[in-house]
Amino acid sequence: MTKYLEIGQIVNTFGIKGMIKVKSFSENINRFDKLETVILKNKQVLKEYKIEEVKYHKGMVLIKLESIETVEQAELLRGSYLLVDREKEEPLEEGTYYIVDLIGLDVYTDEGEHLRKSR
Repeated sequence: MTKYLEIGQIVNTFGIKGMIKVKSFSENINRFDKLETVILKNKQVLKEYKIEEVKYHKGMVLIKLESIETVEQAELLRGSYLLVDREKEEPLEEGTYYIVDLIGLDVYTDEGEHLRKSR
């Protein structure tokens, strides 16, 4: 089980004051309203940032991170993934799973036939 969950990716900057534009991987885009911090993964480096502001624009999430004050600083984060600590997430409803937890599992039909991946 992974310690962190990917919830989005920085695809661009927004404005001149260091906001980032994020493509959400979450079914509920408004989940970002509840976050106080987020972990950015750039290559294999993880760094936690405090969230100052969240807005929404044309299906994208706009986030202002503490200490990112210019468009140039925000540009350096482009391509980074946004992660959250799995332990801090609210429990999922019964029968609901994170995609990352399903990858690699064996799949069976209702009749019990094992489905093999095609090559």
